[in-house]
Amino acid sequence: MSSSLHPSLNYNAPGSPENTAGYNSEEIDAVKYAGSTCPSNSEFDGSLKCEEKELDVAGDKDDREPEDSPFEVVRTAVSNTDVPSMPSMTFRTHVLGVFFVCLISFVNQFYWERDNPIALNLLIVQLLCYPMGVAMAWALPKRTWNFFGYKWTMNPGEFTVKEHVLISLMSNASAFMALTVDIFAVLRLYYNPSFPLWAALLLLLSGQLFAYALAGLSRTLLVLPAPMIWPSSLINASLFRTFHEHQEHNIETVQEEAVSNVIGASHTRQRWQWRWRRRSLSGMTRTRFFWICFVCSFVWYFIPGYFVQLLSTVSILCLVAPNNHLANMLGDGKQGLGILSFSLDWSVFSNAFLQSPIATPFWAACNLFLGFVLVFWIALPVAYFNNLWDSATLPLYSLDVFTTNGTKYNITRVMRDGVFNPQAYNHYSPLRMSLEFSWVYGIGFAALMSILVHIGLYNGKEIISRLRETKAKHDDIHGKLIMSYPSVKAWWYLVLLIASSATGIAVGVGAQIGVPWWGYMLSFAIAIVLVIPVGIIQAISNRQPGLSLVAELLSGVVLQGIPTGYSILKLYGHGSLAQALSYAQDMKLAHYMKIPPRHVLIYQLVGIVISVIIQTSLFFWLIDRIPNMCRPEGYPWVCRSTNLVYSASIIWNLIGPLRVFGEGSPYSPLLWGFLFGLVLPIPIYFLQRRFPNQTWLQHVYIPVILSGIVGLPPMPPVDFPMWFLFGFIFNFVIHRYWHAWWQKYNFTLSAGLDSGLALSGILQFLALAQNGLKLDWWGNRVDRQCTLSSKPWIAPG
Repeated sequence: MSSSLHPSLNYNAPGSPENTAGYNSEEIDAVKYAGSTCPSNSEFDGSLKCEEKELDVAGDKDDREPEDSPFEVVRTAVSNTDVPSMPSMTFRTHVLGVFFVCLISFVNQFYWERDNPIALNLLIVQLLCYPMGVAMAWALPKRTWNFFGYKWTMNPGEFTVKEHVLISLMSNASAFMALTVDIFAVLRLYYNPSFPLWAALLLLLSGQLFAYALAGLSRTLLVLPAPMIWPSSLINASLFRTFHEHQEHNIETVQEEAVSNVIGASHTRQRWQWRWRRRSLSGMTRTRFFWICFVCSFVWYFIPGYFVQLLSTVSILCLVAPNNHLANMLGDGKQGLGILSFSLDWSVFSNAFLQSPIATPFWAACNLFLGFVLVFWIALPVAYFNNLWDSATLPLYSLDVFTTNGTKYNITRVMRDGVFNPQAYNHYSPLRMSLEFSWVYGIGFAALMSILVHIGLYNGKEIISRLRETKAKHDDIHGKLIMSYPSVKAWWYLVLLIASSATGIAVGVGAQIGVPWWGYMLSFAIAIVLVIPVGIIQAISNRQPGLSLVAELLSGVVLQGIPTGYSILKLYGHGSLAQALSYAQDMKLAHYMKIPPRHVLIYQLVGIVISVIIQTSLFFWLIDRIPNMCRPEGYPWVCRSTNLVYSASIIWNLIGPLRVFGEGSPYSPLLWGFLFGLVLPIPIYFLQRRFPNQTWLQHVYIPVILSGIVGLPPMPPVDFPMWFLFGFIFNFVIHRYWHAWWQKYNFTLSAGLDSGLALSGILQFLALAQNGLKLDWWGNRVDRQCTLSSKPWIAPG
C-alpha cells in the first residue's frame, strides 16, 4: 500500500501491526486453507465442514512437511495453503467495495484541502469492513437466484478472508489520489481558470490507468518472484489472518505465556497485569470499542471544528504576550515554530502528512521527532535570527515564494504568452523563499542520497542475492497455488498502457496545457525506466527513494520556462510511478492471499475509475462553492498542499533550478545536501557494527531522521509535537505497561477516532457552513491569535 509518507516505518518493528498479529501466524495456525475435497458445485459456507487435505505440491504422499516459502519472514505471516472454492467476488464485495471506495475517495479529497487534512487508509477499511461483512453474512438471505442461466446469491455463507482482501484492495486504489488532484487544482486556480473538468477527469484517469498498466506489465519481476517480498504487504496479510483465524482459546494461552515470560517483572506485577488484561480483553469487543470511539470523536469535533476553532491550535506564548513579535514567531503553531503550542483537535494528532501516530512504531517516531527538533527548533531559529541569506527579511515559515523586497512573487511579471521571459525576469526580481522552505529542498537532496546509501549498506547484499534467486525461486508455494486461477494476459496491460498514454497526450494537447507532445513522452519514459529498479528496491528493503525530486529536477531542466510542464511531469513521471508501485504492492498482497488475479484486475480498475470521478469532481465543486478557496481568507480551506505544488511549479519549471539553486544564488549551498546525504549514513553504519549491544544506536536511521523535516511545509508545525506526544503515550507507555489492551484496542482506537472526525466534519460543512450558519466570535478568530508571526523579523530594505 502506498504509504504512508514513510514506507519503512511499519515493518518488523515494535508496535507494528505485524507484531499485533504475529502470534496468530506462528502459534495459532490451526486453520489451514488446503486444497479442498469439496465438490466443485457445492456451496461454500465458510466453515470448511467438508473434508480437506493438505496440498502435496511435490507430488509425493509421504510424511514430509508441506512446502512453504523459502523466506522466514513470509512463512510467519502468510499461509502456505489455499481453498480454491472459497468465494471472493460476491454480492457483498460488490456492495462493500463500492461503498468504501466512495467513502475513502470523498473523505480524503474533502479533508485534503483543509488546514489539518486527514487521510483514511487501508487500516480503516480493514477494521470497518470486517464487522460489516459479518453482519451482511448474518442478515442477507441465502436464496439462490437464476438469472438467464447464471446462478447467484447475496449470501454464499460466512464472510471470507478473500472477500475482505478484495474489498480492501478496491478501496485502496483511491487512498492517496488526492496528491495527484493537486496538480489540476494548480492549473485551475493559478494558470488557467477556465481549465475544464472533463480535461482534468480524463488526464487523471489516464495517469492512473497508465500506472496500473505499468504495474501489471512489471508483475513478472516485481510480484511473482518469491524474493520480491514487499514487507508492508506482510503486515496487512498478518492482520487479515488475525481477523479470520478464530482460535480464541489458543490466543489466550499464548498471551498467558507471554505475560509469564516478561523480563524483569515481579510475580505480583505479572499476576496483577494479567488479571487486569483478562478483564479488559473479555469486557468489550473491538466492534463495541470502535463505536464508542466513533461517537466520542464525532461529538467532540463539533467543539474545535465549529464552536471553538481556536482549540485546533492553542499558542500559549501568543496568549501570554500577544504584542511581542518574538513570542509570536516562537509560539505560533501555524506560521511559527510551534513552541509551547498544543491542540485539542484529533485532526492535528492524526494528520494526512504524518498519518496516525498509533500506526507508527515508537522507534520510528523517535527518529522523525529527533530530525524535527534538531532542524526546526534548534538550527532554524539560530540561522534565521542571524539573518542567513537575508532570510530574516521574509516570514519565518511560509510556503509562498517572494521577491527580494518581501512581496509575494507575481508570475505574470515574468511570463509572456504563458512561458518564462528572461528579460522580464531580469527587470523584475530573483526568487526568494522562506528559510525553512529552502532548507526542505536541501534536506530533501540529502534524504534522497542517504536512502540510496542506506539501502546499499544495509540491504545491498540481500538485494543482490534476491535478484540471483529470482529465477530459482520464482515458483514458490504461493506462486504454485496462484497458478490454479486464470491469469491476466500481458497484452491486456499493454493495450491499457498504450490507450491511457495516447489519451493523455490527446487530452493534454487538446486542452492547450502548453506542454509539447515530447514532454508527455519524457514523462512516460521516466516512469517506465524507473519502475523496475525502484520497485525492486522497495520490494526488498521496504524503502522508496525520493521520486518527487527526480521528477522535479528533470522537469526543471528539460521543460524550464513552461510552468505547466511541472504538472505533467508530476502526473506521469512521479505520480504514475508512485501509484504503479502502490498497485504492484497491492498485487503482491493479493498474491499472498491467493485472490484470483482477474478478480483483482476488475476490482482495482473499478476502484480507480470511481475514485477519479469522485475526487476530481468534488474538488472542482469545492472551488466553485467556497469563497477564497486556497487562500488564507478561506480558512479552514487553505489548501496547504495545493499551494506548495504551485510554489514548486514556479521554482522548478517557471524560473528553473539553474537560476534558483545555481551559481550566484543564495541557495546554491543547498546542493551540498547531496554530498551530505551520501556521507552521513556511513559512520552510523560502522558505529552500529562496532557497538552492537547499544540498543538505542541500532534504532538510529538517518533517512528517517532526514525525512521527518521534509513535510514542513506544508504541514503546520504544531502537528509534529502533538503527533509524537500521542505516539509516546500509546506506542510506548501503554504498549509497555498495558500491552494486552494495546494489542486488542490500539488500532481500533485510531480507526474510530478517524472515522468519527471524518463524518462530523462533513456534516458540519453540509448542514452548517453551506447554509451560512457560522459563529463569529473570539473563539473562532484563529487568525487573531498570533497576529505578528507572519511578519519578517527585519523589515525589508
